[in-house]
Amino acid sequence: MKKVLFVPVFALLTTVFFAQNTPDPKLLGPVKASDFQQAPYAQWYNPGHQNYTPNPAIEAQLKQQNTASISIKIVFGSWCGDSKRELPRMMKLLNKINFPAQKITLIGVDNADSTYKQSPGREDRGLHVFRVPTFIVYENGVEINRINESPVESLERDLLKILRKETYAPNFGSYAYLQQWLKEGLLSDENINYMGLANQIRHKISSESELNAAGYYWLNSGNEKAALTVLRMNAALHPNSANVYDSLGDAQLKNGNKERAIVFFEQALKLNPEVQETRDKYKKLLTVN
Repeated sequence: MKKVLFVPVFALLTTVFFAQNTPDPKLLGPVKASDFQQAPYAQWYNPGHQNYTPNPAIEAQLKQQNTASISIKIVFGSWCGDSKRELPRMMKLLNKINFPAQKITLIGVDNADSTYKQSPGREDRGLHVFRVPTFIVYENGVEINRINESPVESLERDLLKILRKETYAPNFGSYAYLQQWLKEGLLSDENINYMGLANQIRHKISSESELNAAGYYWLNSGNEKAALTVLRMNAALHPNSANVYDSLGDAQLKNGNKERAIVFFEQALKLNPEVQETRDKYKKLLTVN
């Protein structure tokens, strides 16, 4: 296990985590826009901010929207290439349309295995952010829509549709279903039909990584039942993927079910015996009393 040193900087709201063998420190937890002017973040934030020019016509329409009751949460990873690209652009856009800075909440999350897509103070709790960056738009404190990882059309066009409450489906269309099923208790129902749920979102899924991301998020957030259900759905949709069975092995292991973990690791190795990480986990389980 790597030793991690926690160093508070800037205001009390901001914490930068320095880890051994990590090229850049991570910006985690609630942060301020001014924090991006510090090294090493300014190296990617400032060029992205300066070089982005929102469509003038769409910008003008955004300025006409009534945003008095609107607030935005931005969940990002300072380690994430998508965040480094989209976050500066969104901040530039919001500045251009005179959106109040005090109505923007910035939350940095981690990418470590044990704190996957989480902030130290768990400000991400309940937000169900499976991809970063995620831009969540609220009206009077209630979410009306979000932009997942990258825009469908452009940041300004997507935001305009959300503010106008026009039909808008963000990237990774399965996530809205998963959030609803979580609220309804389907993902924790012992009798749920994994294939039945999977078939409902089969055409919404771009790749196996979509459900894998959701599964690991819930797994490391303490919701093992939801994680197992989502990962079983993923296996139903991608039965020839060694990776999805390896993920199921991880989930069963964290859930304390060593025997089931061994079964899933065995299946993963049948499909791809060359994955050293899976082989190591499998061998370790076989040697543990």
